[in-house]
Amino acid sequence: MSDTSQGPGWWLASDGKWYPPELWTGPPAIQGQAPAYGTARTMPPGQPGGSGPPPYPGASGPYGGAGAYPPYGAAQQMPYGAPATKKTNGLAIASLVCSCAGILFLGVPGIVGIIFGFVARSQIRRSNGAQGGEGLALAGIIVGFAWIVILALIIAVAATTSTNTSVIVQGHTAVRVFG
Repeated sequence: MSDTSQGPGWWLASDGKWYPPELWTGPPAIQGQAPAYGTARTMPPGQPGGSGPPPYPGASGPYGGAGAYPPYGAAQQMPYGAPATKKTNGLAIASLVCSCAGILFLGVPGIVGIIFGFVARSQIRRSNGAQGGEGLALAGIIVGFAWIVILALIIAVAATTSTNTSVIVQGHTAVRVFG
């Protein structure tokens, strides 16, 4: 321990005094956290007699410098920030929900789902990648058209298989004639 550095490897502690390399115990641990990777070393890496690995390629000085690799577990920084996440278009979600609701309301919401789907696809294309939900909108369109086709088939089958019934009223008595 000294008031001035005595050579390479000496380090300045928080008490303002310089300590020799053999007294290095690593950075202090934060209370309640496990020690960080590599804090069990008795010496800084690359110091004479140290137990740590040699400095990284391109590192300058005892603790690395320009060109040194980041330590294990360090967060990698994006050069211009993290990429933005896509927001799902609300009409795309509404398209699929309305189209699926067509089973409960005889296909009528399917028409609304088809309209919402086409509007959503248009908005998604114009957003230049800021909005997502292209698949939801397409699914809403497909399901909406499917319900309309199913409803049209049910009406067609019902119209062709129904029997001609007519009611003839004679006086006060209604007579049903099948034929």
